[in-house]
Amino acid sequence: MEKVIRIVVSVVLLALVAFLVYKIVDGIETPIEYEEQRVARFQTTVDQLIAIRTAQVAFKENVLSPVYTKDSVKNGKKVIKEVNGNDTVYVKSKVPTYEHLYTPSFDELINFINNGNLKVVRAIGTLTDEQLKAGLNEKKALDMIAKAKKTGNWKEVEEAGLKNFSRDTTLVPVKDSLFKHLEYPVEDIRYTRVGRKVEFKMDTATVMTGSGVAVKVFQCYALYDDLLDGLDRQLTVNYKDKIKDTCLRVGKLDEANNNAGNWDATMEKKKQE
Repeated sequence: MEKVIRIVVSVVLLALVAFLVYKIVDGIETPIEYEEQRVARFQTTVDQLIAIRTAQVAFKENVLSPVYTKDSVKNGKKVIKEVNGNDTVYVKSKVPTYEHLYTPSFDELINFINNGNLKVVRAIGTLTDEQLKAGLNEKKALDMIAKAKKTGNWKEVEEAGLKNFSRDTTLVPVKDSLFKHLEYPVEDIRYTRVGRKVEFKMDTATVMTGSGVAVKVFQCYALYDDLLDGLDRQLTVNYKDKIKDTCLRVGKLDEANNNAGNWDATMEKKKQE
């Protein structure tokens, strides 16, 4: 009987030791595996946010967007302030102005990538110091050349030393230039590619700098909880507590940060290599 008890105790002890060893190894390996997967998921998302930023910058530089101002109207007449307060009606002005803006719409951004063009200037010749001192600048030089083309009289151009000076603008498809190496369909740029599939949150704003200059900005982000969905929940909580942030983000809506991302700089370097 005692022999049987000793055998049972030995088996239990061996099982307990094996369990403890497993827990120790698992306790070491789980955080390591989590970190490897977190970094891989973040790298995929950073690459995507960089692509969105590239598209937004190109959109702003090459597209003029309509801007409608709001007018206060009463009885068909514009008023500065409505006496009765709540009776004020706001409507869009009929004639928009056009500005270079970022877009808050993925539909518009994707359409631009698929169908838009970039303006590429082919520059031949530069203005010398003597030409600059004589009052020439690129606009005046190009106006002078345009006049010569129209009239056929090139004397003024030749005297100004602009015979071989030119600036020719050509259009290059956005998709075939900036996004020819994209590894997924353009239409999927709006969705996260790791963790829980959700649409990135994107918006635009105008902020004032310290010097009083109005700057157009945009922001695009995805939550850590979505990007890390399926991984150890407690380790994700620990990571967010350590980072003191909740998302991977490019740009900001409350300050002009030159469209910087909030990720580790080494991730962007990897993308550039």
